[in-house]
Amino acid sequence: MNRKIAIMVLLALLWPWNGMTQELLPHAWQNYIEILSDEGDDESVEELLELFDLYHEHPASLNDTSDALSSFPFVSDLQRDRLKAYITQYGWLFSIEELYIINGFDSMTVELLRPLVKTEPAELHKSMSLKELLARGRSNLVLGASGTIEQARGYRDTIYEGDNLRLMWRYQFKSGDRLQLQLSGEKDPGEAFFRGSQTKGFDFYGYNLVLNDIGRWQDGKTQENNIFVKRVAVGQYHLQFGQGLTLWSGFGPRMTIGTAISRQAQGIRANGAFTEYGYLQGIASAVALGQHWVVTLFGSYVNRDATLPRKADSTNDTVQSLYNSGYHRTDTEINKRNQLGEYLYGGHIEYRNPNLRIGITGVATQLDKTILPATYVYNDNAFRGNHNLNAGVDFSYRHRRILLFGEVAVCSNRAFDSASLQTSPAAVAGMEYYFNNSHRLSGLLRYFSPTYHNLHANAFGQNSTPQNEIGAALGYQGRLPWGTSLAATADLFRFPHMKYLVYAPSHGQEYNLMLSHSFHRLKGFAVNLRYRYKERGRNITPSTMVDGHYLLEQTYRHQVLLDLEYKTGPWRLISRVGYAHYHGNVTEADRGLLFYQDVQYNPQTIPLTVAARLALFDVNDYEARMYAAESNFIYQYTSTLYQNEGCRFYLLLRYDITPNWNIGFKYGITAYTDKDTFGSSYEQINANHRQQWRIQMRLKW
Repeated sequence: MNRKIAIMVLLALLWPWNGMTQELLPHAWQNYIEILSDEGDDESVEELLELFDLYHEHPASLNDTSDALSSFPFVSDLQRDRLKAYITQYGWLFSIEELYIINGFDSMTVELLRPLVKTEPAELHKSMSLKELLARGRSNLVLGASGTIEQARGYRDTIYEGDNLRLMWRYQFKSGDRLQLQLSGEKDPGEAFFRGSQTKGFDFYGYNLVLNDIGRWQDGKTQENNIFVKRVAVGQYHLQFGQGLTLWSGFGPRMTIGTAISRQAQGIRANGAFTEYGYLQGIASAVALGQHWVVTLFGSYVNRDATLPRKADSTNDTVQSLYNSGYHRTDTEINKRNQLGEYLYGGHIEYRNPNLRIGITGVATQLDKTILPATYVYNDNAFRGNHNLNAGVDFSYRHRRILLFGEVAVCSNRAFDSASLQTSPAAVAGMEYYFNNSHRLSGLLRYFSPTYHNLHANAFGQNSTPQNEIGAALGYQGRLPWGTSLAATADLFRFPHMKYLVYAPSHGQEYNLMLSHSFHRLKGFAVNLRYRYKERGRNITPSTMVDGHYLLEQTYRHQVLLDLEYKTGPWRLISRVGYAHYHGNVTEADRGLLFYQDVQYNPQTIPLTVAARLALFDVNDYEARMYAAESNFIYQYTSTLYQNEGCRFYLLLRYDITPNWNIGFKYGITAYTDKDTFGSSYEQINANHRQQWRIQMRLKW
């Protein structure tokens, strides 16, 4: 029986095929992902890659003048308004290249959009029965596994409860842009599977159902009804309003070079298939009242992971901090699971016309235990208590080529040991000005009080949460002569109070520059240069005090990346040279070097994708580390961190057995030349190398 199955698989692999596979993650998206990874936001990267996968499979129509592009965080309100005005005046787009002549669309935005959009006529919103929605829907099933060949200490000494495999599955049913159902399960390496603490199998189960435009229909271009349900989400979801100060869960880019500086709130959005923390769970609904008003109501209850107090005499009514890694491998990690119940409810009302949007958001958070952080030097302003109220007003106003936007928010809470309410503000305001379709200038000011608390906020800034920060940012993007694109950002910031590893008020600055050039005479050849400089304060190591004050030093980090890309026929070659340098006023200099060569091959005659990389690196300290995105499968993304001295090689193969069925395999090995072990703590391997493998199957019907 096994021999017959093997023969059938072999025949399927060798069967002649006239199709052509699509390339892996485009280079523009690799750059975008790497910038986010450098900010240490891997969970947001996973959500962004899921967005890429969704619209790569089901492209959005550029000719849909509703909110078709609102799902893309790198497309600004002004760009969407300009697109609508262009379609109204000139009619539907016939080519994606037309975006270049629309005022406000720069080259980076167009390249990020290119694999996710189409120019086919927009689908009319007509009344459809449930039977019709189910009949026109498509299913998508992904199964995957990955692991490490060498055994780390956590497995050798049975510290981890499970084996070193990551197992995952995701089923999605999608019917146009009207209905989406998603179910998923995941087991991380080290977690048990159908035994021990995981008797129900997978450590995490994801589920959500999203319905759009219920009760809405159009006759040609005339909308007949004005009251309808824009969106309903049941299960795990995210909420995003304004600029992220009052309520914003899930992915929210900070100041990413080359993209709009304003936040593009999506309102209600489905949670990612494998996003294990930060989501809301319950029901949310957005209702359109006429052409100008949208009301969103939501309710959520989530059991969140939390660290319990260490003191033996502590009660069961307190937790020390939230635990957001999603890992449940050791006894300590398992004991953190579902320790804190979070109730969240509120609403958002928005008024909009072609040029103005104003929104008001109110949200209440109630916890079934009190958060009582451990006492450290830097955390006097940390949230303490079991309830929090947040309210805010956001706006955006467009006048010709200018977009003004902002949000003002306040929080109100009572600490567990205080009888009085504490109210603290936060605010952000910005501007985007489009000189023409080739040049854009943007600026932003922000103020976040040291005592502004919000468990579901994600605004533009240097910190992971909008707290204890004052700053001003400026960005420019434009097309220079001879086919060169330039993007630059500058951010000046100050932290009025101490923070982690910075035990005194501090300040810093960050600058980014990116130059891209495509050679017309050498068709298929492009150059991309990125430079990043960041200065910030940090404790002198070891922490020392003078006259009762901790001493800080200014640290400085430079990073340069040069990419050369060449595409010809089925071949795509990318070469990179990278250099990083880090030093402080007291700390000695560290530096990092990276070189890699990528090769991708998509033959025309068989549906096969081949991708390989050889990387050489010499990085003598973590502060000089560098990140690089790799070709990978959806839901199995990891941004590779290069540190120490050594080399890395990987090979990826993906084969389309049929137009609706593909399988893929990836093997990678990283070897150090300056160390005898790999990794540290429970992840330490007693060898100077680590070998990893991944396999994935995808089926659509």
